[in-house]
Amino acid sequence: MAMPLSRAAPPSLALATHVHNHHYTHTNLSPSDSILPLLPSASSTVASASSPTGTASSSLYPVTATSPGSTASTTSPASASSLVDGTGDGASYQSGTHAVSSSSGSSLTAKETELQRKRARDRKSQQAMRDRTKWAIFNLNEQVAFLTQMLSDRTRDVTVLNSRMRMLETDNAQLRTQNAALQLSLMGTQSRVGMPDDVAEVSSVVAVPATKDSSITTVTKFPETAKQVWEIPPVDGPPTCLSDQILQGFIASKVHQRSVDGALTFGFKPNLCSLLEKDRRTSDAISDIVGDIVRSYFEIDTLPKQIAVFYIMCSLLKWMVLLDKASWDRLPVWLRPTQLQVTTPHAAWIDRIPWPRIRDYLIAHPDITLDHFAAVYSTSFSIQWAYDPSHVLLKATAPGEDIMINPVYEEHIRQLSNWEVGALFRDRYPDIAALIDNDLKGDIS
Repeated sequence: MAMPLSRAAPPSLALATHVHNHHYTHTNLSPSDSILPLLPSASSTVASASSPTGTASSSLYPVTATSPGSTASTTSPASASSLVDGTGDGASYQSGTHAVSSSSGSSLTAKETELQRKRARDRKSQQAMRDRTKWAIFNLNEQVAFLTQMLSDRTRDVTVLNSRMRMLETDNAQLRTQNAALQLSLMGTQSRVGMPDDVAEVSSVVAVPATKDSSITTVTKFPETAKQVWEIPPVDGPPTCLSDQILQGFIASKVHQRSVDGALTFGFKPNLCSLLEKDRRTSDAISDIVGDIVRSYFEIDTLPKQIAVFYIMCSLLKWMVLLDKASWDRLPVWLRPTQLQVTTPHAAWIDRIPWPRIRDYLIAHPDITLDHFAAVYSTSFSIQWAYDPSHVLLKATAPGEDIMINPVYEEHIRQLSNWEVGALFRDRYPDIAALIDNDLKGDIS
């Protein structure tokens, strides 16, 4: 008779269920992963129970046959107990899983270690590079400081040398001027040998022999003939400065030479070469000596001022040497001597001041010396010239030609209205500044 299906499960089945639950609890596996390989299927259990022999199968854990003809192997109770205590196939599976995890973990740990080592090497390399850069910057800063100090020292040395060179040039110019003055003084001394004491006086001196009633010889002085205005030079007193000494000695020597040799020849216009090139001498002695004097005044520092002073000094000196009508006509009207200049002894430097009223004022006030006047005047006076300073000259266009004064500028400086003085001079000499303004209002040309 067939076994009813509702019969209670045999003890072997209950044991298997207990083993399964114990394995599930200790292995943390899902029922699908643990029950299916351990428990027989329901159909096989029913089939075993209802077999034709009427006896239950002695095997609780059949293994699925690999072929229809294969017989099922049984699992011994020892095997079951091994499942329970974890020493069987379940333990092997668990240890294999842990081995795989350990292998993966060690692999990741090696990669992280290598990455950390690489980062450490990178940090060391970057630190070394920063150290090298810092050291290079430090060295460059040291070199810059050293070179800056050297440049400062060299600049200071150059400044000192330039200062010494200017002092030597000044001393050289003064020595040259003194040498010229001594030469002119010697020439003047030689020219006065055998001449009457009063050289400037042209009147005739006649000695009348003594009569019987008188033993005294009478000297009769006949009045001199009337002179033309251009034949009357200014009455200059003794030299008061080096330039006066040079120029007065030059004039005396040339006047004597003219009286001995006859007429003297000078250039029609001043030669600028001696002014622009200090080592060059020309055939015009007046231009040479005036050029040396103008260069010695460092206050006359611009080209228009130098050319203007050079022009009026050469023109005045040429007339004072020749005392002829041609050179007189070449003088600007405002530069010709005033009545006070030809009648009152005065310092020779006053004759070279452009404004006639100032010359008379300085003659009337001898307490104003050149040392007081020239220091302010030389730096304050200027020429109104609104163009390029280099345009006061005409450069040579052919070999052998000399530089000339631009005719436009020559006519410009011949107009007294183009001469002016600055605020420094006006503050120092307000009365003289007022006289300058009066001369300008009078339109002296």
